[in-house]
Amino acid sequence: MAPLYKYQLTFIGTPSSQWEMIKQSFYKHIEELGMPLDMIVFLDEKNFNSEYKPNTPMYCLYFGDPGSNFKNTDILTKLINDASLILPITDDLTRFKQTIPKELETIDGFELSSDEKIEALVGVIMEGLGLLRNTRRIFISYKRDESSKVAIQLFEALEKNGFDVFLDTHSVRQGEPFQEELWHRMADTDIVVLLNTPGFLKSEWTTKELAKANAMMIGILQLIWPTHKQEREAELSIPFQLRDTDFGNNHFTDSNSHLTNTVIEKIVEQAESLRARSLAARQDNIVTEFVSAAKKTGVPVTLHPEKIITATKPGGQNYVMIPTVGVPQAFRYNQAEEVVKKIATINNPQVYLVYDHINIRNKWLEHLDWLDKHLPIKTIKIFDAEQWLKKP
Repeated sequence: MAPLYKYQLTFIGTPSSQWEMIKQSFYKHIEELGMPLDMIVFLDEKNFNSEYKPNTPMYCLYFGDPGSNFKNTDILTKLINDASLILPITDDLTRFKQTIPKELETIDGFELSSDEKIEALVGVIMEGLGLLRNTRRIFISYKRDESSKVAIQLFEALEKNGFDVFLDTHSVRQGEPFQEELWHRMADTDIVVLLNTPGFLKSEWTTKELAKANAMMIGILQLIWPTHKQEREAELSIPFQLRDTDFGNNHFTDSNSHLTNTVIEKIVEQAESLRARSLAARQDNIVTEFVSAAKKTGVPVTLHPEKIITATKPGGQNYVMIPTVGVPQAFRYNQAEEVVKKIATINNPQVYLVYDHINIRNKWLEHLDWLDKHLPIKTIKIFDAEQWLKKP
């Protein structure tokens, strides 16, 4: 089963000898993370029209031209309309407007004045695509008496491939309220790997895990045991039908059953693919809900290529809204500060992280309320967006 969705890195504009060096550095970081290299697709003017997938994580580097001879403007327009992440590249920021198309003037560019800056650029790309290790989260849902050994196998394999994996027996600290922590971690996950054994939905808790994952629009990779069928309740997931030969000694009937290394590798690949799609879909959902709320209240908003929303209330106050998938944490606050620096056209904005609070632990929500009182960057629940927009 080939991966359906991959991470896309696009090079357009004036060709540069540095493109290949950027690709090699990017590959090095992907290997260090443990990801398969075939999860990355490089696009340019030659293969863009045939291989580009709009609803998949995308990062575009637009290389400016010193003579203002701007190339690939058709591709650039397409990516802007798709709200893709676009980073203008120039060798001299003092001549930024002369070297970059007008459509990108409001986005702060990256000065690639020497090869020594390539590593820093690749770090920006990794962050933009959500490929830093502390942002890659997976939740394993399973029935202990039927698949505990397989769950541990997947936990170890996914950790090795650069994921932060939640497995109940390994990830809940002693003394924490188990069920509350479980839902909290699911709210902060990118995808769920569901081990669909014959008795999976006979358990109250596993049934609830599946229902909550669907309700939160979290992608589900459903591993279906041999002789078992995909459950109707999980039709929104991607099915992965296991065969008896995928198990050691063809044994798959109890908690000691284990998968072969070959199928484990295929599952990790599918998990990576599903994460790419799920992450983009959940962020898009927050953006869509906020823009819809703004239209209802008559507050003008602008959706930027980085999927950042700017708004100006009738009183004249400017706002920058940053859609946040999962739980707002310190890393995301730091990202927010960097994003605001790039939006040079907005004067003295108030900055908000917009997130979905469903199933996040009360103690963490209280912590966010405390941070709102002490930090310049605030948070807002997407379900409160319409009410917030109506306030003066």
